Amino acid sequence: MEAVVPMSARPFVFLVCVVLFISSLPASQLAAQPHQSLQAERTGTDALNGTIFYPRCSDPTFVTPGGTFTVHLTLTGSDNSTGFDVTIETAYEPIVDHFGLSYTIESANSTDVILNVTIPDTVPIELYNLTVHLSSDGLTTNLTQPRAVDVIASFSDTFTFIHLTDLHVGDWRGITQSVYRSLHHRALLQCIAEVNLQHPDFVVISGDLVFGQLYPHEYSKEYPELYDLLQRFDVPTFLCPGNHDGYSKPGEDGKAFWAYYFGPDYYSFNYGPYHFQMLDSYDFPKAQRTCISFASLNWGGSIQDTQLQWIAQDLNASASAPLTFMVLHHSPLLETTKESLLHTPYKNRDALLQLIQNHSVDMVLAGHVHWDNVTIVNDTIYATTTTPTSSVDQRDSYWGYRVIHIQNGTIDSYNYKDPKYSTPLYKLKTRTLTPTAIFIRNRQQTPLPLFLRFLVPFGNYTANIGSIVQVRQNATAQEVYVQLSIGALHSRLVRLQKTK
Repeated sequence: MEAVVPMSARPFVFLVCVVLFISSLPASQLAAQPHQSLQAERTGTDALNGTIFYPRCSDPTFVTPGGTFTVHLTLTGSDNSTGFDVTIETAYEPIVDHFGLSYTIESANSTDVILNVTIPDTVPIELYNLTVHLSSDGLTTNLTQPRAVDVIASFSDTFTFIHLTDLHVGDWRGITQSVYRSLHHRALLQCIAEVNLQHPDFVVISGDLVFGQLYPHEYSKEYPELYDLLQRFDVPTFLCPGNHDGYSKPGEDGKAFWAYYFGPDYYSFNYGPYHFQMLDSYDFPKAQRTCISFASLNWGGSIQDTQLQWIAQDLNASASAPLTFMVLHHSPLLETTKESLLHTPYKNRDALLQLIQNHSVDMVLAGHVHWDNVTIVNDTIYATTTTPTSSVDQRDSYWGYRVIHIQNGTIDSYNYKDPKYSTPLYKLKTRTLTPTAIFIRNRQQTPLPLFLRFLVPFGNYTANIGSIVQVRQNATAQEVYVQLSIGALHSRLVRLQKTK
């Protein structure tokens, strides 16, 4: 039986927590978990280098076969004579598909290049890494963004996405729920595995992805680990920051790490005609983000005037969207004056609420508080979701994530149980018995659509349950993708059988 620490014992475990988490495994040892450690390619020379500003793993693009998407490059040490080759390859799959892509140059100067890139009709439906190969004066550099291009069959008015928040890589507080599951990222790895099994169209993650509040130079350890862990998702992920991601500490600034790994603090994206804003609700000047160990000046919400103006402009530009979603860390329904040593109120909170009302935003998704809540104001659904890994702060709270279903262009469901509860973690498990047999146990109180991947020898197969929806192969092996449904509180054994 695993050790569980009651909430009343929190003061007594602090010293143990510090020792455990400062000495926790480095990212390279994550290979001991059921997925290889992933390292994104970051190569270049002093004379020729740059970044794929868009798309990236934190803000990927959706494209259909035969469609086009935009690539924005920022360059250093280059000029207009730079040559480009654009390729995609399947994201961390055992069978790798590699495709060269054609493009046209929309605009180019010495520091910024915009490419319009075309996906061939023959590219399979899959999530891909994007690489741009630069060449100039005999120098070459490869710029890669993992999981940046999601090739989909088509956009639909019926789709599913999952809201995650408060992943807190490096946080010790999860041991108040479970010591075993908190060590070595076990709870987060379980969360990623459950998301991949349900295979939503995409995931939005609303801040506090790292901890950043324990020891000096913590961000330099936690951000690479987080970046590595995020590549384990088999579906697109869209991120925005929280307070723990952006503290200004002696010798390091969380906002600088965020910009390096994930890009802009706020932006928007579309899934077909449906519009999503990913906002930065820890939008303080650097001095007001000061944090020394557990002492931070502010950990509540703030939206500066510049971002507020952008939000208004973006909402105006997307006024025709059938549904509009706003994702941020601090819910604008909650005043955060008490979350400041200076008693600083949530800047522009009232103005943000007014924009939400004026533009009829359909749903606002937030985190920060580590518990579930759903409040409906003027037909806007404000949903706050619990954490999957850290401490929980109400008696009815637990680790979890929120699944949102859109049916025929309307928000159909967003609760695991009414009136507010998200999907509990550790209610869905699989075990691979053989390369052709996977056992599934669903302890959730709802039926689930699931997506399984089998790596098997080359051949023709049938599935005893569900249907085979895709096969990707090379000369000796193949991946077989199976879609199925499993009933509430049910277990199933899914087998592939080779046919002659």
